[in-house]
Amino acid sequence: MPTSSIAALCFFSAFMVTAPDAFGQAVGGSDGARPVQGDPGISSMLVLEDEAFRVLRDYAEPGATRRLHTHSTATYQVFMLVTGKIRLTVEGQEAVDILPGEVVSLPGGASHTFTNTGEVTATIVEVFGKPTSR
Repeated sequence: MPTSSIAALCFFSAFMVTAPDAFGQAVGGSDGARPVQGDPGISSMLVLEDEAFRVLRDYAEPGATRRLHTHSTATYQVFMLVTGKIRLTVEGQEAVDILPGEVVSLPGGASHTFTNTGEVTATIVEVFGKPTSR
């Protein structure tokens, strides 16, 4: 079950401290967000990408659903709900409601879907780990 975890909270805290400009961009406005093909009411934008991780900011209009999908190359996925309310379902598990300020971590490659169950646009900041060569 996806849960808030100390590790996820520490990750976002470290991100805020070490990359404050990127974090400010991550929770900023929707200018530049593009519709996600096949998912009406969902849009996304790349905020930051480097060799270790990728940061996206997603928007979900009230009632919009992001279809079941996976990030097959991600080694981990951490996201924080900034505004709105979503119901997150990881394949094979019960759905959980996520509220603003909550941070959730998923294992890399976990199939998941979410629906905005609130009355305002949901804003989600997602961080994906990238495989590293050693």
